[in-house]
Amino acid sequence: MDPKQIFKFCKQLGCCDACCLRYLGLKSCNSYEDVKKTLSKYESQTDTAESENLNSNLEDNQVGNISKDNKTELDAEQNNKENVINGDNPPPSKRRKIAVCVACVGVLQEETWDDSFNMVKEVLEKKRYSCDTFACALSAPIATILRERAVSLSIEKEIPNYDSSILTPLKEAWKWSFGTKLAANVNKSLDSGAVSPLLITFYIDYIDDLQELEILKTIAASLFETRSQQRKRFTTEFTRRSVEQALEGVTLEALSAASDCCCLPQISGPAQCVSVVCTHTPLYLGGRYIKLSRELPQTPWIVGGKRVMPSSVQEIIFKPLADLYGMSEAEADRRLKLIAAGREDVDVRCLDQGRPFAIEITDPQRQLTTEELENACQLISKSKEVIVKTLVPIVKEDLTLLKKGEETKTKTYEALCIKLTHSKYDKADSNAPVTVTDEDLERINSFRNTPEGDEARIQILQKTPIRVLHRRPLLTRTRHILELEATKVPDQPQLLRLCLRTSAGTYVKEWAHGELRRTRPALPDIMAADVDLLALDVTAVHLAWPPTSNLTT
Repeated sequence: MDPKQIFKFCKQLGCCDACCLRYLGLKSCNSYEDVKKTLSKYESQTDTAESENLNSNLEDNQVGNISKDNKTELDAEQNNKENVINGDNPPPSKRRKIAVCVACVGVLQEETWDDSFNMVKEVLEKKRYSCDTFACALSAPIATILRERAVSLSIEKEIPNYDSSILTPLKEAWKWSFGTKLAANVNKSLDSGAVSPLLITFYIDYIDDLQELEILKTIAASLFETRSQQRKRFTTEFTRRSVEQALEGVTLEALSAASDCCCLPQISGPAQCVSVVCTHTPLYLGGRYIKLSRELPQTPWIVGGKRVMPSSVQEIIFKPLADLYGMSEAEADRRLKLIAAGREDVDVRCLDQGRPFAIEITDPQRQLTTEELENACQLISKSKEVIVKTLVPIVKEDLTLLKKGEETKTKTYEALCIKLTHSKYDKADSNAPVTVTDEDLERINSFRNTPEGDEARIQILQKTPIRVLHRRPLLTRTRHILELEATKVPDQPQLLRLCLRTSAGTYVKEWAHGELRRTRPALPDIMAADVDLLALDVTAVHLAWPPTSNLTT
């Protein structure tokens, strides 16, 4: 293939310089940083002059042409220049319209970029990210897919040995050309999305986008009839995927026949940037919380749109972090997420080292310093309901350990129970006060229904507790008590204290009182007496968290 021939024909069709490089198959970022310099390698001095003439001709009469008012505007601009030379005050003049590229509809033309630069500057100034790098992404008009294909087919017809598969994707060329210029404008370094946590996405709109795509309903009628019949599945008529499917195997003749005039219709104006969205990848913090209150849910408790409890563990932890980022309460609720290794009931405390948790911070402006995190822990602990001793930065992959631990960890509980009736083994008079006997303790501490040597001492079957049936399916689950020790409570003969370690997902409350024999064997079965639970504490959650590699010395 002759690069000069390809370049010349692309120009005749109405392609911009950057698109000419794309159809030449150039895929180096350096090629698009300075398009004019790159094109000089493919042109002689004579070719350059010819190229300039082609660009000039595009102002009026090339495919993808500009409106006929352009000549009048150029004349007005020339008159303005003459007035300046003669010392006259020039009248205000309109910005000169460009010859819009028939392939990219202006996306790759520098003359269209100023609005995009200004929009992103405004967003960055508002959000004030501390990140020194950025990656950029493009949502381009879908009609560019159709136009690219039409240009490729036209080149193949003119130059039979041309291979259209060499075409450089629009988004790649845009990133290499636009992204480089944007970096200088925002004073940040352009990087890949896999490296930079800051992503700037540009949404480009083309006024005739949907109108031009209508011809695909003729070219691929069955495809769009199917999509129309399955509107629940295909909510959008034209998608990038559907357009690409419609163009598979299409010919230049088919495109021309489906269009009223030609396969590359006139362009009324360049595509324009309609919005810019800047987002920072989430940050993650890991820690453990100690819950001291028996009137505090883990997350806001809302029933029927009304708050049941005035606060929650989540809200107490979120407050100082939201303040550090300047978030409102509503914004914090949207941008902060609590991820915990299970949860305790409202009336259950979580003591000792506390429960492992993580916080996901969406679109953070910056990373928090060690000092800020330490101060946040102090503010949380001032509530006297929740204590967080340390918060450390973690990575998203660490969450796997946290979620896995939710299903595999074991927990140690301390339960305060009351013996309500005499045991059938009690030798005392039935009218005597109910007391916890040494025989009760011996029976509990020696009870086992699993083989000797098994890690678990007691295997139980639990139906889903009645209190959670509204949110969990009715199932019978096998759970295990790995360790169990019962002791008397001094000066309280009817009470006993239990220390037990259980597998994840064990409902300890229901095991303690039996819940109408929905848990078997339960503590009442072992004691042969009615028993109830007075208070329950989680005293240990056996999970290595936060990851030790994230802890600073």
